[in-house]
Amino acid sequence: MNEPDSPIDLYGLRLLRLVAEHQSITRAAAAAGLTQSALTRQVGGMEEKLGTLLFERTTRRLRVTDAGKTLLRETALVAPMMEAAVRLIRENHGGAPRELRIGVSRSVSLAHLPGLLHAWMRRPEDGVGLEVSHLGGSELMEAVVQNRLDVAILGAPRMVPPGCAVVHRMPDRFALIAPADIKFPGDPGTKPARWSKPVRAALEEAPWLMLTSAMQTGQDISTWLRKCAVTPRRVSVFDSFDLIIHLAGLGLGIGLVPRRALAGFPRRGRIRTLALPEMFERELVAVTRTGAASTAVHIFVKSILFS
Repeated sequence: MNEPDSPIDLYGLRLLRLVAEHQSITRAAAAAGLTQSALTRQVGGMEEKLGTLLFERTTRRLRVTDAGKTLLRETALVAPMMEAAVRLIRENHGGAPRELRIGVSRSVSLAHLPGLLHAWMRRPEDGVGLEVSHLGGSELMEAVVQNRLDVAILGAPRMVPPGCAVVHRMPDRFALIAPADIKFPGDPGTKPARWSKPVRAALEEAPWLMLTSAMQTGQDISTWLRKCAVTPRRVSVFDSFDLIIHLAGLGLGIGLVPRRALAGFPRRGRIRTLALPEMFERELVAVTRTGAASTAVHIFVKSILFS
C-alpha cells in the first residue's frame, strides 16, 4: 500500500523558513528565486495539507502562528543534518576537498591558539584544510547548529543547544594585572585571605578595563568582583582580552585576564600581577553537533594540548 504524501518536504521546509526569516512573502520569494505568487501557492498548499495556518497574513504584516512556531522549532535540525550528511558524502566518497571549520570565541585570546591548533597544524590529517573564524559565543553556537562550523571553542555556555554536545573541557585561570608602576596600599606579595579595606578602596578607584557584559565571561567577572566586595568606579569595556592586556601595558588601567593570554604579550616588564584572595577561573569547551563529528573533528579535539 502506498504511503500518503508528506505535507512538507525538505524544499518546502526551506521555503517556510525563508518566509519566517524575512517575515515577508515578497522578500522570501526573492531569496528563493521564485515569484511572489508561486511562493504563496507553495505555502498555501502546505497549510492545506496540514489542515492549519502556519502564517497569519494581512496587508501590513506577516506573523508566524503557534503551529508554525512548533513546526519550525521541531524541525530546526533537519536541514543542518542533511547538509552535514551531504558534505560528508561529497568529501569521503565524491572527491570534494575536505575542510575542518573551527570557530573561536572573541573572549579566547590569541595566546590560546597555539594550544588549540599547534598539534593539528604540525600533523594535520591528510588533505584536510583548516578554516578558523573569530565570533561571539552566541554566533558560534548558532553556526554549529546550522552546520556552518564543525567545532566551536568558547567559554562553557549555561545552556548547550539541542543537537550539540560538549566534547572537550579546558580550565582557564585568570590573573589580575596592572601597570608595573601602579602602587596599592598594603599590597601583599602573597595570596591574602581577603583584600584589606585600603586595597579594595584603591582597586575601586583604579580605571578598570573590563570584558563586555554581552559576553558570559564578562558577566562572570562582574559577579566575581561583587563577591570580592569590589565595585569599580571607572570602567572601560572591550570585547578582547588581548586589547585589555595591551592597554594595561600602556598604563591605562587594570583588568582580570586569562593567564594564558599573558604569554603572547611581548612587554611583560610593563605589567605585573596582583595577589588575589581567591582564584577566578572559567572553563573553555569544544562543542560539536551530536553524532555529526567527522574523523577530522575527533583528531582535532584529541590534539588540543589543554588538559
